[in-house]
Amino acid sequence: MSAATPPATTLSDVVVTNEQTRAPWRAGRASIAEGAIVITVTGRVTIPSGIADNPHSTFTIVARDGGGRARRFDGVKVDREASRLPKKIVFR
Repeated sequence: MSAATPPATTLSDVVVTNEQTRAPWRAGRASIAEGAIVITVTGRVTIPSGIADNPHSTFTIVARDGGGRARRFDGVKVDREASRLPKKIVFR
């Protein structure tokens, strides 16, 4: 028997903003797994080119969790080792 996914681990209306350039990216959906924010690319959403180019870039992620609460994550970076561009990007 599998447990239901906790609502706080699913995110919708996800917007990722580069803190240096202020460029936003409407990512749509994401999940929280093992302390990381994971965006898996499906359908119409595409990862912007160059998002992982600068290892020093930091990002703010705002979203709504499965319980309808607003969530904000400041100063996260792309985890280049865990990401599988262009299909999956991981922020920590």
